[in-house]
Amino acid sequence: MTTKGDAILTALREKGPLSPGALAKVLKLASTSTLAYQIKPLVKSGAVIATGKTLDRQFSLPPRSRAKEAP
Repeated sequence: MTTKGDAILTALREKGPLSPGALAKVLKLASTSTLAYQIKPLVKSGAVIATGKTLDRQFSLPPRSRAKEAP
């Protein structure tokens, strides 16, 4: 896993579910586009759950029983 991937997982672990804008702000990223690029493999692997569409989008960690190891 990348350092950015670790930072995303840590932020979600500490802060709970976050919108893309809030997560990008916590990670001090320049844009949500940068976040989208970095979070995509985590969502694809199941390490992060994305819910909602567009304005209602939230990222969170899966319940512990369903948590998967990130790549």
